[in-house]
Amino acid sequence: MSDSVLGENYSHKISAEFDSESAANNAVDVLVRAGIPASQTEIVRPDDPDMAIKVEPEVQGVARSLAKTHVVLGVAGLVFGLVLAALLVAVGPTLTQSSPVMTFIALGFLCPIVALLLAGAISIRPDHDPVIEKTRMANKAGRWTVVAHCASLEQQKEAKEAMGSDIQSF
Repeated sequence: MSDSVLGENYSHKISAEFDSESAANNAVDVLVRAGIPASQTEIVRPDDPDMAIKVEPEVQGVARSLAKTHVVLGVAGLVFGLVLAALLVAVGPTLTQSSPVMTFIALGFLCPIVALLLAGAISIRPDHDPVIEKTRMANKAGRWTVVAHCASLEQQKEAKEAMGSDIQSF
């Protein structure tokens, strides 16, 4: 999904876990040297009460993503359904040509519903689940986690390369 549809400033994340605070701080230093601003990194300490906000700090951005994806994809689904209905009524099978109103009602309802289901799947951000779950498990195991909130896929790639080359990553 395009970053323009999502309402988050930092919609890409990576994380790595460490056994000590000094290793986590070293990881942040490596990320800063790689071009990731320190303001976009968070260190989650063991049993951190602020873990949720450090891993997913843009609660309002997630709400914007939820609204934007549903509006954009819902309207796109409606337009697609109506165009498809018009096409089927004009040159489609006899069934759709003989009852154009039902064709428009059916496709004008079905296509937006499918698009809204897709919007829901996108807006719950299943791509963030591995980061959230690994951070939660590391937190419970007494390990330190560094989470980098990246503004673009390019920045995420740079962070992955930095974490993979100098630091243990997962």
